[in-house]
Amino acid sequence: MKPRARRRQRRPSPVPGLRARLREAEATLEAIRAGEVDAVVVSGPGGERTLAIEGATHPYHVLLHAMGDGAALLAPDGTILFGNRRLGEIARAPLEGLRGTRFQQLVAPAERPSLEGFLRKGAGQHSAGEFALVDGDAAATPVWIALSTIPLGAYPGVNGAEPRNADTIHMAIITDLTERKRAEATHLGLMQRLISAEDDERRRIARELHDETGQSLTTLLVGLRSIADIRALTKARTVAKRLREVAAHTVDDVGRLARGLHPAVLDDKGLAAAARRHVGDFAKSFGIVVNLQVGSTVSRLLSPLVQTTVYRILQEALTNVARHARAQSVAVVLKLEGPMLELVIRDDGIGFDSAAAMRERSGLGLHGMRERVALLGGSVEIESRPGQGTKIHVEIPAGTMGQRASH
Repeated sequence: MKPRARRRQRRPSPVPGLRARLREAEATLEAIRAGEVDAVVVSGPGGERTLAIEGATHPYHVLLHAMGDGAALLAPDGTILFGNRRLGEIARAPLEGLRGTRFQQLVAPAERPSLEGFLRKGAGQHSAGEFALVDGDAAATPVWIALSTIPLGAYPGVNGAEPRNADTIHMAIITDLTERKRAEATHLGLMQRLISAEDDERRRIARELHDETGQSLTTLLVGLRSIADIRALTKARTVAKRLREVAAHTVDDVGRLARGLHPAVLDDKGLAAAARRHVGDFAKSFGIVVNLQVGSTVSRLLSPLVQTTVYRILQEALTNVARHARAQSVAVVLKLEGPMLELVIRDDGIGFDSAAAMRERSGLGLHGMRERVALLGGSVEIESRPGQGTKIHVEIPAGTMGQRASH
């Protein structure tokens, strides 16, 4: 009698079980969110432990929804099982409409294949990358997505039993990069305008060298050649005297140009001394009374970049006073208030519409001031109205003490 052939047994599909466990996990999350769970039992190497959820008024879903980043639990195929409130805000969609949809549908169409590969790559490891979420209006939101895997039932059973299964779901943390991108764009714009301002300054210096210093040196050269042909000593003396005056004027022009580029006193004696010298030269040149008050704590140990920036703003502000304000007097205050270095410049001139000047980007150099200060994390307030004078208030973090420029 032949033995009966044993029927080949078909292995059951794991899909129904996986779906059931996902539904169970989803129901558990919903219960925790709704505050309906008082405690959970966790199996671990030391056996089963009961973890209490303290306080019915502080369920775990409060913490999830209070997160600053978006958070989502995803099935292996990208189906959204759970999302916190911040995810809905970033995606600009109600949470009820997100649940059950594919996470891939939130990103820009061109990036969906990349996200598919990202999800596959994320299985079993941590992954992160930048994507763009789009809403119904096709407005893109740059985000950073960090992906990790969460095992379902992967804890060993009681007394070290084998894990029940090794199925996983994805945990996605979504960070909105909008503000960061905006800050990067602002910083890039500031750097571009700063480079443009430096180029304008170089052109101005080149013009002054050509138009003033160059012409003076040419006059000296021609005059010295003419002296050789002069036989009368009296006439030679007259020409030499005129040439000496031209040379003295040229020396003054070169010195003024050098101080405009970078005053040596700023490096040698610090900001306070440089401010006093510049204010003195300004008052002497334009006949405007300047009252300067410098705090005793404003020392030469301020960081070189802070000193240079404040000195440039003082230069620009006083230049505006001389050119536009028609002022009789100016008050300048330079002091340290805690970690901030403050510069206040107030004149009694004719004033102007400061809001309109900022909108129209007038030639007063106001944007240049703000850009210089913004690069150092400071602020500039400009108050002015026609007939009421002008006040400029600058605050800059004093920076690391004791750092001086090397030469």
